[in-house]
Amino acid sequence: MIKPMMDERWGRLTLAAGLLMSGSAWAAGGGAAAATPLNLKTLGDVIQAGGWCMYPILGLSAIGLFLAAYFLFSLREEVLYPSIFLGQAEAAIRQGDNEGLRQLCQGNDSSAAKIIFAALEQLDVREKVDYEVIQSALEDEGSRQASLLWARVQYLLDIAVVAPMIGLLGTVLGMLQSFSNLQAEVGAVIPIALAQGVAVAIITTVGGLMVGIPAMLLYAVFRTRVTRLVAGLEIACGHILRLYYSHLRQSQSKS
Repeated sequence: MIKPMMDERWGRLTLAAGLLMSGSAWAAGGGAAAATPLNLKTLGDVIQAGGWCMYPILGLSAIGLFLAAYFLFSLREEVLYPSIFLGQAEAAIRQGDNEGLRQLCQGNDSSAAKIIFAALEQLDVREKVDYEVIQSALEDEGSRQASLLWARVQYLLDIAVVAPMIGLLGTVLGMLQSFSNLQAEVGAVIPIALAQGVAVAIITTVGGLMVGIPAMLLYAVFRTRVTRLVAGLEIACGHILRLYYSHLRQSQSKS
């Protein structure tokens, strides 16, 4: 009587163990089928694993590189206040060729030419020549040209702020994906399913920082350059306008 009962209990334990082993194998097999292992060997694999957030980050990276190259060529002394233009303007003033100076400013696209031409226009509408008028025109147009220069480099600061924010968005989406995969596995924790969401979170965070940090450094570099160029532009234009005012006063005193 005791032996049949022991055999019956042993059979039940064997059956339960078999069911548990088969259930675990089924869960592991189902999770492996639902999640594919990560294969991050190339840059394309990393971008694909990062999800759609990587594409705006790559776009901001390309824009940042283009702006940096553009600023290297455009934010220079020979572009904002060329030495050739300043020499020609000074020669025209010494010769008393006011009309030639005006045409020279109109034919030049530099910031210095626009500032000097704005001062000349103010003098044309006034009968009495006053240096305060020249100074006021210099400051007004100079402030406008400086604002345009600052607006250019501001784009780098925008990229430095937006890129990490997109990376943070990818981080949140990646964590949501990880929790969703865990919930779908019905009690079985599959490392591959968890790793996919974590990979999205880490890759987008790193991508956003890799774009944002260089953009911030480039903004600091070009901000310093713009500060130096604005100071040099003010000095150059002030010298030309003071020379113009001096010769204009001398010609009026002689007449």
